[in-house]
Amino acid sequence: MKQYFSNIVTGIIILLTAGMTACKKMPESPDGTANIYLTAATATTYLVPGSSKNYIAEKSTKQLRIPVYLSRSGLQPQSGYTVTVTADDTTAQKLIDKGTVNTDKGLVAPAGVYTIPPTFTAGGEKAGFEVVFDANKLEPYLGKLLVLSVRISNPSQYIINEKLSTLNIVVDVDLVLLGAKTDVTAQYIKNAGNPFTRSDNNTGRRGLLAVWTTSNSVKNFEGGTLGGFDDYGGGGFMGMERYGSPAIPNGKIYQTVTLPAARYVFTAEFESFGVNDVAYLAAAAANTLPDVADISGALGHTPFAAPSLSFTVDKEQAVSVGIVANLIQDFQWFRLRYVKLYQYKNIFD
Repeated sequence: MKQYFSNIVTGIIILLTAGMTACKKMPESPDGTANIYLTAATATTYLVPGSSKNYIAEKSTKQLRIPVYLSRSGLQPQSGYTVTVTADDTTAQKLIDKGTVNTDKGLVAPAGVYTIPPTFTAGGEKAGFEVVFDANKLEPYLGKLLVLSVRISNPSQYIINEKLSTLNIVVDVDLVLLGAKTDVTAQYIKNAGNPFTRSDNNTGRRGLLAVWTTSNSVKNFEGGTLGGFDDYGGGGFMGMERYGSPAIPNGKIYQTVTLPAARYVFTAEFESFGVNDVAYLAAAAANTLPDVADISGALGHTPFAAPSLSFTVDKEQAVSVGIVANLIQDFQWFRLRYVKLYQYKNIFD
């Protein structure tokens, strides 16, 4: 019985308490504190150019403009505010020292290559300013990652979210000026090798290369009818040989293709070579390659010992790429497995 009355009393107390609470006015929810922050600062570093297009490239002036966006959290009514904008070189250097940015390539961005506004006034929840790099001044920094830590501080109202107050911009100078490497061999070069194919119907070692233009001096076998294709060991090589055969003055093997404006690299993989005179990989803005004596007039040339040739095409035009050689002394040759053509288009192309 005592337990029964105890339960009744407890129930009455709960009802009375609930009623008293209901009579009181509930307090309004607080607005919270408004925080200003850099939207992209959630990432440790901000690579430019990035996987998505996070920049504006002005082709006429070669200015790289990087938008930096601010946001404001909180429930207060929207109102304008001003912040100070600075470059935090100490933070930038720490990213390099700790290895967050490659220590061999990382470099704090020199003040002379970029501009940032000293202050910025925002009008609402989201706003932004631009960091501008002058690409005309970046060539001395090829191979480098320029680190610019942009910091906001001293708000005219609200507070700064310190954890998101600094955007660590990392500019890859090679990607800006040189561009990404794209293999365009299949697009422009026919019969590029590995193996090369022949155009003649012979089955012997010596033959003629399909597609490629081969100068008469290279055809120094079988009475001047075969040369340029060498099936040594069944390998299907591009080649020239002066081995008890007639000398090869200004021997040329090349293709002429129409290339758009860009930077290119033409490479060759040799099976072997032995050259006592001169032989080059070459590229020329013409429908042929120059003679050895005039090789300085080519877009570029490089000896076989360094078989990677870089050249630039300023506008769409016909370009010849291939080999030019003087094999005058006896016992000289080369056998080439394949060639490659790579294109680099920078952000301003």
